[in-house]
Amino acid sequence: MGDRRESKNLSENMEEPGKSRPVLFFDIDNCHLSLTAEDADMLHQKYYKDYGLAISGLVKHHKVDPLEYNREVDDALPLDGLITPNPELRKMLESLDTSKVKPWLFTNAYFTHGQRVVKLLGIEDLFEGMTFCDYSKLPFICKPHREMYEKAEAEAGAPSTKDCYFVGKSCALCTKG
Repeated sequence: MGDRRESKNLSENMEEPGKSRPVLFFDIDNCHLSLTAEDADMLHQKYYKDYGLAISGLVKHHKVDPLEYNREVDDALPLDGLITPNPELRKMLESLDTSKVKPWLFTNAYFTHGQRVVKLLGIEDLFEGMTFCDYSKLPFICKPHREMYEKAEAEAGAPSTKDCYFVGKSCALCTKG
């Protein structure tokens, strides 16, 4: 996937006319640790529910710098040892017929955190790209907002919405219009 600040949608991944593949989006959200303090959890849940992404509420109401937050929180989490290579997951992903479907990562995290998670899982080489929440651009475009799904479809080069399939943990991120 490379170390890119823009979502991967390079010319070498562009489909030939008439040869586009459905996209299988893998949602890598909710692969994080949360604070155990009751008040922090309540605020996190409120902002997550209201904005689709807790950092959106922190930026809006508390003037938190999202890139500093990413550096000090997401990128600083001690994930080594907590997230480890998953041979079964890798085997399942390797079994996908990528001539028929395009595997693509989809996250509300900033790209550095998303890349770190899939690298720790040992699966970073099995995806053709990643759509992520760009913390450097306000206002954020994130799930569950329609614009984030449209962004993902465009970046992945999905032939149409009916050719998009999602694999993930949280149905709550699929419900907002």
